[in-house]
Amino acid sequence: MDSKLKYFPPKWPDRFLEFYCNPNRLEQIQGDAYELFYINLEEKGLAFARFRFLIHVLSFFRWSNIKRSKSTYHTFSQGAMLKNYFKIGWRNLVKQKGTTFISVFGLACAVGCCMVAYLFIANIWFKGMHQPNKDEIYQLTYTVEEEKGMVTYGAVAAPISELIPETFNQLVNHTRVSRDFSILISKNESYNQRTLFVDPAFMEMFIYRMDYGYPGALLEPDQVILTHELSEKLYGNTHPIGQELSLVVNGEEKLYTVGGVLADLHDMDMFTFDLLVNIDTHPNAIENLPLKDAWNSEVWTFVQVEEGADIANLNTGLAEITSTQNKINPEKPYLKLETVAFTDLVYRVDEIKNGVRDFLGLGPQILLGAIGLFILILAVFNYINISVLMASRRLKEIGVRKVIGSRRSQLVFQFLSENLMVCFIAIFLGCLLAGFIFLPGFNEIASKNLKIELFRDSNVWMFLGGMLLFITLVSGLYPALYVSSFKHINILKGNQKIGSKSVFTSVLLTFQFMLAFISIVAGVAFVQTNYLNENRDWGYDSADKIIVNVPSSEDYLPLKNKLLALASVNEVSGSQDYVGNWIREGELIFQDEKFEISLLNAEANYPEVLDLKLKQGRLFNPELISDMEESIVVNQTFLDELGLTFPVSEKITFDSASFNVVGVVEDFHTIFFQSPIAPIVIRASPDTTFSYLTLKMTTGSAESSMEAVKEIWHETIPRGLFEGKLQTEVFEREFSDVRGVQNIILFAAILAVVLASLGLFGLVSLNMTSDIKDYCVRKVFGANLGDLSKKMGKRYFIIWGIASVLGGAFSLLIISSFLDSFFAFHSGVGAFQISIGLLILLLVIAVTVGSQIWKIMKANPATILKAE
Repeated sequence: MDSKLKYFPPKWPDRFLEFYCNPNRLEQIQGDAYELFYINLEEKGLAFARFRFLIHVLSFFRWSNIKRSKSTYHTFSQGAMLKNYFKIGWRNLVKQKGTTFISVFGLACAVGCCMVAYLFIANIWFKGMHQPNKDEIYQLTYTVEEEKGMVTYGAVAAPISELIPETFNQLVNHTRVSRDFSILISKNESYNQRTLFVDPAFMEMFIYRMDYGYPGALLEPDQVILTHELSEKLYGNTHPIGQELSLVVNGEEKLYTVGGVLADLHDMDMFTFDLLVNIDTHPNAIENLPLKDAWNSEVWTFVQVEEGADIANLNTGLAEITSTQNKINPEKPYLKLETVAFTDLVYRVDEIKNGVRDFLGLGPQILLGAIGLFILILAVFNYINISVLMASRRLKEIGVRKVIGSRRSQLVFQFLSENLMVCFIAIFLGCLLAGFIFLPGFNEIASKNLKIELFRDSNVWMFLGGMLLFITLVSGLYPALYVSSFKHINILKGNQKIGSKSVFTSVLLTFQFMLAFISIVAGVAFVQTNYLNENRDWGYDSADKIIVNVPSSEDYLPLKNKLLALASVNEVSGSQDYVGNWIREGELIFQDEKFEISLLNAEANYPEVLDLKLKQGRLFNPELISDMEESIVVNQTFLDELGLTFPVSEKITFDSASFNVVGVVEDFHTIFFQSPIAPIVIRASPDTTFSYLTLKMTTGSAESSMEAVKEIWHETIPRGLFEGKLQTEVFEREFSDVRGVQNIILFAAILAVVLASLGLFGLVSLNMTSDIKDYCVRKVFGANLGDLSKKMGKRYFIIWGIASVLGGAFSLLIISSFLDSFFAFHSGVGAFQISIGLLILLLVIAVTVGSQIWKIMKANPATILKAE
């Protein structure tokens, strides 16, 4: 008997039995299980008795003992109860408008940021997944053995497309796809456009919505289909069908008319292109090539099979084509020819060379995902803190519910249902914020065309549903469990207190401040780095210079002579590459050691035209034959890496020739500041033709002379693509990208500070409300502003100090590493950035707490104490 009073069956198996067992059989089954437990307890001991009790509970879990469906009355009661929960929740939200706004606004901002991040990531991973036939389309790939092992390629020999129908009888369609950057000429203007040369069947396999024309336009070889963006760029609001344009491919020009315009693709198509052209009009069409050359020509090849077709049979047929390929082209034998599902292409980017997709951009995905998660954590912590303190106004309700028999699970469900309502409103507002504010801003920054397509993209609904479930549970589960754990006796006696001294809320608030601090430091460091780089000395004078491209060697001298005749041109110099663009790399040997260098071949006057700063020695002398054949000019980094000092007595060997270093120029930036300055060798090449011309203009005339330069260029090369630019603009694209990242980080920093300040305001307001009686009594007994400030603000300033220490440490570690990976030249994270973060956070706390103290100072204690 003593053992029955001292020991009991394990609780969770007992509760599991109560959960599943039919109420009509529970008493008998539970009694039998208890009796067996105490028999085993006396005979075999406590551990064995508990183990056997679990086995007995599980053995009773059978259909005859499991609960049946609930009665209609019970279902009706549950529905009424659920309706009552939402009604009570709505009334509480309306009653506490300020804290409700803070919670909903914070969560909505987080949802909006997460939506932008999701759409950006989905745009990469789900490209092409809106295609109706995606599950029946496959791409052909082949595998060969190379020095580094087995390699799979995405483009196969072009004639294979013609053999596919003979090997597989379940084929619906097939198409070749060839990518090219063609020169498009329209209305005497030339553009470099992304062109896909395809078979007409392409428009049957891949379904596109049309703005103008019809998908079958490619059946006419002289017609092309444009994207919506290109049509607007070329023709504006003019009706595009029938408009003429020319394409220059491999030096050959062909005339086409516009036969169709696709509707806006919203960046969600697997293929990236500006126009579609019939592949038979390509200059390298296989019918115009010898057999061996045709099999050396490679294109992407896609097949569409019947629904439910056996792909294994197709792969078997491909083995025969592999044999044919290897007989015709034994120099490049295929190990195997196989199919890859269209839906798997994005997941095999790293495995397939020369594939449709070759870059996933993991860096931007991680950055945006981290920012979205960052803001979501801040918003959730805000909501948890405020929810816990809002419960202080509902203690009597909780106590009464417990007294009249409400179980804890019912209270938890009630609070979660109320939280579901808040999160649903936040999801709705977050979508509005994303659609009308966040996405347009992001599209502008990132040059994207992302949109929320609720009626076309089922994945968006899955994401929103997952977000709703996630934030409902994460933000609401702890407050619900915490508040429902209160004892009704303590509540009704007035002994239950919430909030002002809670360790958990203090930890969450500290974490919020720390995240806000890190975001401020990141924003300041990025802004400062951009400012320093935008004002950095490039190492040469970039003003008053124009760069123009030279498409062919025949055009070099005529173009150079015509440009020299322009009154505003002082001097012209040719170069193989140009400073500000990629400069080809080379390898030199010095003292039997190899060094990687950047090699710039140019005319002898190029350093003077570019105004490079001579540090030691001299520049090239065009009159000296030795300077043209065996002399080089290097930068200071070159000497530093080779461990040399000027004058250099030894010769430098590269390209199987030896050179003397005749001069040293100061370091200058040939590429953007994300990369360090490389060792550079400038060689005065004896060549008479180059790929670029650099024009040194009269002071202040470069921008105004651009049109005249362009006109001369087109007169000389009427069917070419003009790619002229100012030397001051060579880094403009990189600066634009960095400014975009800067704006995103600044936005995240500002939003983090706003959310932290709103969360702090809500906490201070609720704490002040719960302690209002104490403050008023203090005020009656003569407490002044300083006393009240110390009483109310002490906790928050301690939290500020802890968050600043932790945030400073993490900033030094994380942000410094981020800047190191992003820039070769940056401001770093130091006292200035950390001081700005400390000051902004301190200001936020002072203003927020001060506003509530001011309310107390203005309040009438008599009125408040009388109400209390």
